[in-house]
Amino acid sequence: MGRLPPDLIDNLVDAGSREHYSDAALYDYEYRRRRADVTFYRELANQRAAKRVLELGAGSGRVTIPLARDGHEVVAVDQSKPMLAKLRARVAALPQAAASRVRVAEGDLRDFSVEGRFPLVIAAFNVLEHLYTRGEFAACLARVAAHLAPGGAFAFDVQLPDLAWLIRDPQKRWAKTRFTDPTTGRAMFYSTNHDYDPVGQIALIRLYYEPVDGKGPTKIVKLSQRKYFPAELEALVAHAGFRVVERYGDFSRRPLEHGAESQVLVCERAIPRRRKPVSRRGFGST
Repeated sequence: MGRLPPDLIDNLVDAGSREHYSDAALYDYEYRRRRADVTFYRELANQRAAKRVLELGAGSGRVTIPLARDGHEVVAVDQSKPMLAKLRARVAALPQAAASRVRVAEGDLRDFSVEGRFPLVIAAFNVLEHLYTRGEFAACLARVAAHLAPGGAFAFDVQLPDLAWLIRDPQKRWAKTRFTDPTTGRAMFYSTNHDYDPVGQIALIRLYYEPVDGKGPTKIVKLSQRKYFPAELEALVAHAGFRVVERYGDFSRRPLEHGAESQVLVCERAIPRRRKPVSRRGFGST
């Protein structure tokens, strides 16, 4: 598979970091049945007795709202204005006690800043796949470290790269599904294909939405994802000053192994080792 021109990759990555999140109603509809990760992060927050949680890439609140209902104070950070608008509307519809526990903040994964430190920081549903370079990943984890309370944890998930999927024919359409658009009520077909840049390890995905009756144009939405392989991911985490304390292959805490869909990591700040003084005894003797 040949590599796309770098300037085209840059343009597609930029579009792919925004377009998939421009229609919050459609996004919520597409992922309405995704619940296993929500359960995992709720359980983790309870296990760690995390009174306060910082959520990165909170989107429309798929994880935020359940955490707030559970009694956790949540600071929800995202950079997509449509998703933030949907999140604020969902918070406003909560009972007053739960709504008071949510603070919504606009911010970028690479340079966000909010008040306070947190015993738990989370980034659910492949959020870190929108960090496309080593520098961006390091910048994000530096901000995470700055917001973690002593002994706190950073938990996130990304996909386990599927080599067979990555090398699929980019000219074919895959995963064709019929659905009803939640806003227009029209019967639609969904399908997808992608190009994969093996150097940057970025999947440039196209999502196709076309009317079943053939009346009207096909809408193409871009989504770009950086693929992280397990050993690489562990090295990046260690380079940022974290250590992996838990790692799973799904949200039921099964081992990470061939065929797993996700890499689910719980990390803590690494404790610097004190260097033992070097004995000089005998050095320089004749």
